[in-house]
Amino acid sequence: MNEVIINKDGTVTVVANGSVDVILNDIVKENTTPAVFNNDGSVKTAAVVPDVSTLAVEVTRTQLKTHAWRLPKVREERLEEIRVARNEKLKELDLEYQLADEGVHPDSLNKSQVATKKVELRDLPPKATTELAKLNNTDDIAAYTPDEIK
Repeated sequence: MNEVIINKDGTVTVVANGSVDVILNDIVKENTTPAVFNNDGSVKTAAVVPDVSTLAVEVTRTQLKTHAWRLPKVREERLEEIRVARNEKLKELDLEYQLADEGVHPDSLNKSQVATKKVELRDLPPKATTELAKLNNTDDIAAYTPDEIK
């Protein structure tokens, strides 16, 4: 079975054919600040070797759904998806605004009513950010869809 490593930036590494320990050791090596030596070869500044648990940890798939490192990344990704959907709705409303301006809107909306819808969509990212911050499970975050973009 694939093993899962979560990195401190919230990204995930899936280990299919390898050793988790080898990968974690490589991460530590990549993040180690090497020692600095004087001209005579003595240590001027010792190497700084970070604790692996500050860089990456192995988790189960269940733990991944609620891990403190993962949640901000998933919230950020979901917010970007919401923005994309919002931008599509705004484009649609541009056409509706023109139709309202010409007095031929299919739902008989006027420009002010369409403009109100556009304002609601523009205000959506901060509202969505607040709502996403309340969710502490990646499944709930993925399922969150604001009414404005349904």
